[in-house]
Amino acid sequence: MNPRTRTFILILVAVILVALSAGILMNIPGLFRHEAVYAPVILPEKPQPELMPNQSEEPVVTVPPDLTLTTTPVIQGPPAFTLLVTPVEARAPPGGTVGYTMTIEPKGGFDDPINLRLTVSALALYRETFDLGTVDPPYPKVFEYRFIVPPDVPSGITVRGVLTGEGGGYQDTADLILQIR
Repeated sequence: MNPRTRTFILILVAVILVALSAGILMNIPGLFRHEAVYAPVILPEKPQPELMPNQSEEPVVTVPPDLTLTTTPVIQGPPAFTLLVTPVEARAPPGGTVGYTMTIEPKGGFDDPINLRLTVSALALYRETFDLGTVDPPYPKVFEYRFIVPPDVPSGITVRGVLTGEGGGYQDTADLILQIR
């Protein structure tokens, strides 16, 4: 067995034994499926070794200088993003303005530009798509969009919208409702 591997295994066993003796692993739910019953254990007395001057009572674990441990961030899942819009449902009169707050939250290290478009429909007679432009990284990003209701839109109708963001091979949508009062 490689001396480096043997040293690593010995250190790992020592850490596990210390954790078990400290009761740390006993508190992990589901690790032990029974209740622990503690009973006193009487061990024969061992003579305590004499400490050298300036020596602490804490055990010292040394890691060989040629053994390096590195950690890297773990990215969960493929690169993607979430598109959030508030308010989801709004009311406005003809000619009125609605302020929307849009948030783009990245997932999995996503950092591509996102193209936004809004598709609106009212009744079965009207449907139109608007290009809202491109949003560039860095993310997360929060921005506002003001929508002006056309003054010639009749009151009493409900306009449904779907905001779509596409970028980096991923797409997300947000459904919106605007009631013209």
